[in-house]
Amino acid sequence: MQLSLPLDTGISEPCSSIFERIKTCNSLPVLSPLASKILKICQSEEASASELAHMISQDPGMAAQILFMANSGYYGGARHKVTNVMQAVTLLGFSTIANLALSFCFYRLIKDLRDTSQVGIDQIGLWRRSIFASVAGRALGEHFHYPDPELVFLGSLLQDIGVLALNEVAGDEVTRLHDKAGRNHSDLKQLELEQLGVDHSQVGAWLAQHWQLPEEFQVSILYSHTPHLFQTPEEYQFLVDSVALSGWIADFWINASQEEAVDKIKEHSQGRLTVSAEDWGPILHTIHKTLPQIASFFHTRLGNWEDIHQTYRLALKHLAPSYQPQPA
Repeated sequence: MQLSLPLDTGISEPCSSIFERIKTCNSLPVLSPLASKILKICQSEEASASELAHMISQDPGMAAQILFMANSGYYGGARHKVTNVMQAVTLLGFSTIANLALSFCFYRLIKDLRDTSQVGIDQIGLWRRSIFASVAGRALGEHFHYPDPELVFLGSLLQDIGVLALNEVAGDEVTRLHDKAGRNHSDLKQLELEQLGVDHSQVGAWLAQHWQLPEEFQVSILYSHTPHLFQTPEEYQFLVDSVALSGWIADFWINASQEEAVDKIKEHSQGRLTVSAEDWGPILHTIHKTLPQIASFFHTRLGNWEDIHQTYRLALKHLAPSYQPQPA
C-alpha cells in the first residue's frame, strides 16, 4: 500500500516548502545500520531466530537491555534467569525481541538528536510522552488480546517522530509553536497546520516511508491524531485506534490540563475501539505496574514516582471509579 501523504500531492506553498527542506536536509534522523538489518530480518520469510539473536548479540549495550527486559516483570519474569539473547528469543518470541531491539535503536537515535540539538524544543518531554504512550499502547493490545501487542508498543513509541524532522528543517518556527502550545499536544498539531501547512503526524509518516518501515507504522503514525479518518485496510484498525488512544492516555500523565486529557480519553474510547470502565481498571494497573521497567530499559527518568502514582490514582477515579487497585 502506498500512503497518500502531503509530499505526494499538489498542496499549499508553506507545506510544499517544508517538504522541500525535508527532502534536501542532510541532518534528518537516520535509521542506524543495525535497525535496518533487523527490519530486513523481520521482513524475510527465511530469517531464523538464531540469525536475529546473533545480530543483536554483536551490540553489547542492546543485548544487555534485551536480557534485562527478558528477566523483568514486564514480561512476567523468567522462571530461570535468561543469560543470552537466544534464550530471550525462545522465551519471548521473534516478534517481541525484534520490536524491543528496534525500540532501543530509536531510543539511541532520539538521544543522539537531543544531545546535539541547538534548538529549544522540549525533546525530553517529547520522549517522555512517547514512553508513556508506548506502555499504554502495549497495555491496550494486551488487554484486548491483539495478536502482536509489541507492534502497538512500537507504533505508539514512534507516533511523534515527525516532530524531530520538523525541528531539523524549521527549528525556529517549531520552537515558537511548542512554546505557544505548552504541554497541549492537540494545540501543537493545530498550530503546525496553521503555520506550516503540515503537522508532525504527516511528516512522521513520510519519515517512516523514508526509513522503509513496515506499512503498519506508516499508517499508525499518519492517523495518530485523526483515527476517525482511517478506513482501510481493516486489519490495521485496532493498531491505528490504539496508537491514537495511547497518545491521549500519555497526555493525562504529562499534560498540565488533566481534565481536558480525560475528556479526550473518554471521547476517543467510545468509538470503534470501545473501552469501558471495567476495562480501564486493569489497563491502567498494567500501565502503572510496568512503567518502571520501561523507564529502565530506555535509561530515562519519567518523573517523581510518587507523582506518577498519584496520577494513576486520579486516572482510576475518573475512568474506573469502582476498580480496587491491586498491589503494584
